[in-house]
Amino acid sequence: MTERRVYLLIGVALAVIAAALWIASQRHLPRDVDVGVKMFPQLKTSDIKAIEITRAGGKRSVTLEISSNEWTIKERAGYPADASRVRGLVLAVAGLTTVEEKTADVKNYPSIGVEDISAPTAIGTQIDFIGVTPPVSLIVGRGSGSKASFVRRPGSAGSVLASPQVFADPEPKNWLQRSIVDISSDRVQEARVSIGKVSYVLTRKDRGQTNFTLSAAPRGKALASEGAGNFAGSALAGLELDDVKKFDAAEFGTSQDKAEFRSFDGWVVSLTGHRDGERNWIHLDSRYEEALAKAFPLPPPADPKAAPVAKPDVRKDAQALAARAAEWAYEVPKYKYDALFKPLDEIAKKP
Repeated sequence: MTERRVYLLIGVALAVIAAALWIASQRHLPRDVDVGVKMFPQLKTSDIKAIEITRAGGKRSVTLEISSNEWTIKERAGYPADASRVRGLVLAVAGLTTVEEKTADVKNYPSIGVEDISAPTAIGTQIDFIGVTPPVSLIVGRGSGSKASFVRRPGSAGSVLASPQVFADPEPKNWLQRSIVDISSDRVQEARVSIGKVSYVLTRKDRGQTNFTLSAAPRGKALASEGAGNFAGSALAGLELDDVKKFDAAEFGTSQDKAEFRSFDGWVVSLTGHRDGERNWIHLDSRYEEALAKAFPLPPPADPKAAPVAKPDVRKDAQALAARAAEWAYEVPKYKYDALFKPLDEIAKKP
């Protein structure tokens, strides 16, 4: 063996020993995180009074508050939040388990999105759970795949990859309870639409009639086809909001878009529309008309021996919608607004 080879082997051996000593020394250094354990085992839904979500520049963007077992959104004047989505966020954070330790170097934070949220260019969001002892705060950075996120506790140097993935949406409207009303097409008996100076009525004489007919309209107007008026049946089916704000009577005072949908079972929903640039807003009222319900009684069951089918409490539903919607204006998608207030010329025969 040559002298050069001996020195080379000695050098390799020294490097291996040095690496081993460094690894051993790291095992005894203080750690900010423990891998394989839950980060916030103390987080309980029952203790939470509010959830604050803050984005770049330290700008508070979403405040979820709970009162009387209902989650609301402060930035939307206390409108109800989607409880299932709030619960999903709480469960995700409560279940966060560290998968892998990541950088503790502040210069590397931006690469995984866990820099301090006070930075104007911060990528992540900070979640603060109010009312929990000890306090729970978390900076959520980039996602890793679909099952984990890079996270860091504010004030702590160490960051980790943790599972499950947490998404703290900083947009208030995305936390809204979206459903406004859902009346299926088979229940709608009549639609009365007024747009500007043009009014018309689409109606069905009984529950067995498939297509709506034009029962009132300017002289000479007729439907373009047998099914042209059937949009009236689906107008209130699965009606959902895009956004919400407090109702301003003056804003809707000059509106010329009006519609009223009447159901066979007595539910009457009246709507006023207002376009604000590219945004489409509606305000609605709801009531129950017993005379209308009596005019269209349900047919007897085909099989008298069959178990009775539970009927909805229409009066209760109508009153609940009236109470819930009175103080709000709802932004709806353009296609839905156009279905609620459809111009007669779009369904009538062309001259």
